[in-house]
Amino acid sequence: MLSSYVGAQDNPSVCYEFPRDAVAQIRVDVAFLASDDFKGRKPGTVGDDLSREYIIKQFRESGLNPYFKTGFEQEFSVPNRVERAVDGTYFKYKNEDLKLDLDYYPVNLSSSKQVSAKTEYVKFGIESTKLKRDDIDDEDIKGAIAVMEISSPDGIHPHSKFKDWHDLGKRVELLKEKGAKAVILVHTKGNANSPKSEFKSLDDKGIPVVYLANKKYAKKLRRSREVSLSVSLNAIEDITYNIGGVIDNGQEKTIVIGAHYDHLGMGGEGSRYRGEEPMIHNGADDNASGTAGLLALARFLSQTEDPSMRRFNYLLLAFSGEEMGLLGSKYFVKKTRRTENHWHYMLNMDMIGRMEEETIALNGVGTSPLWPEIIEPIECGLNIETSESGVGPSDHTSFYYANIPVLHFFTGTHADYHKPTDDFEKINEVGIYRTLALMCAIIRNTPSTADFPFSATKVESTKAPSFSVTLGVMPDYLYSGNGMKIDGLSPDKPAANAGLQAGDIVTQLGKVQVSDMQSYMQALAQFKKGDKAQLLYQRKGEVKQVEIQF
Repeated sequence: MLSSYVGAQDNPSVCYEFPRDAVAQIRVDVAFLASDDFKGRKPGTVGDDLSREYIIKQFRESGLNPYFKTGFEQEFSVPNRVERAVDGTYFKYKNEDLKLDLDYYPVNLSSSKQVSAKTEYVKFGIESTKLKRDDIDDEDIKGAIAVMEISSPDGIHPHSKFKDWHDLGKRVELLKEKGAKAVILVHTKGNANSPKSEFKSLDDKGIPVVYLANKKYAKKLRRSREVSLSVSLNAIEDITYNIGGVIDNGQEKTIVIGAHYDHLGMGGEGSRYRGEEPMIHNGADDNASGTAGLLALARFLSQTEDPSMRRFNYLLLAFSGEEMGLLGSKYFVKKTRRTENHWHYMLNMDMIGRMEEETIALNGVGTSPLWPEIIEPIECGLNIETSESGVGPSDHTSFYYANIPVLHFFTGTHADYHKPTDDFEKINEVGIYRTLALMCAIIRNTPSTADFPFSATKVESTKAPSFSVTLGVMPDYLYSGNGMKIDGLSPDKPAANAGLQAGDIVTQLGKVQVSDMQSYMQALAQFKKGDKAQLLYQRKGEVKQVEIQF
């Protein structure tokens, strides 16, 4: 019975009496969004279009006004892949045509161009007065194709004398400045990880850059030889949309409420499914559940006559690209934050559909000193597990880094997380209802007259942890270069304590070279609480080293 946890709306010590008839519609919304017809709602797919059309239709029928100048939709692009035109990509040495992928391949530093010239071996491509080393002959490199080792004179490791030169992009840029027409990367000396052959986006340095994996040819090209090579790359991006609707009650302050509607499509990156055949990842809990909650709130908040609810305007946001690294919410905040100074706070629903034992996690209670006095009096018949952190793997993080108080509502992870088995039949729609009642009780208890102060917090995470330690950073998921770029830091965590800053690029942690997010997580998995490790990172092209204690 629902009456056991709803009560009088004028009593701040009880939960809010959210409309009981919302439960049936919540189930309808989840079932619709998580149906096989949507094929997992991956950004840029037909399922993405269908889910967006459904959300906009519900917003319109609820009487919401479009938030954006162009309507309910905010367009942005997400990286998909970089395609190689096989016909336009070749490597010719003497009368031999080297085989793509077997002998060589373009790297993400490359531009699309055709070049013929003699090679010039530049060793490691280092030019430093401080280190008393000059690998580049300024006259011979002009108009030549540089052949450069990917390692350094004493290898790739934290104690390298040449750690400031480990970044391949920095060395390629120097060679281009000195007149090189292209760069052939080779690995005949020292230790180093091979550059990635597949990538989602480009870091184009303006000249062709290929990795010559065949060591026989690599050794031959350390002498001047005539070479012809061509690279043809095309960065493919998908278009997707954030959705924004407004309930304007003519008030000074606006409460932002959000949920992401995208998921993993047929699996692939991010999936925990290990089967051979692709399968639809319906994402009923992640995050059709939060989207259904958003639609239920749109219907209620647009129609309610309750004066405690009408003290605020509401901005309801359905984000895309969350599963790809909070891309939609990051884009939204970047484009709109400077013009919006009346946002009171942000409430985020992500995975609210599998409530068990009447328990819900409420993350972000440390992002404002007002949260405890608002939340603690509420008695919803729920076990509310709170954490202070405003940082986590969901869209509230983007708002937290814009100094906006946040709360993240989350009913817990489960065995179906990021698997094809996350289906609507397993959804606890009454649990979603109870979550919405709690949210409305929080809004009811919110003071409307004063500003809502923001507080920075420590990092805690509750969603699918894969390792036992953390640096306390928010990665820049849009960064496609070598390493893990830091987008934000939390105070009093290892990275901040060691002096790292937003914009720094982590390239090595302990003995593990960090080339991307996967290798970064693999590096973290080597450590436990209390361990120390050397961390190598780049800041504005300069390589630095610090000791981290977890």
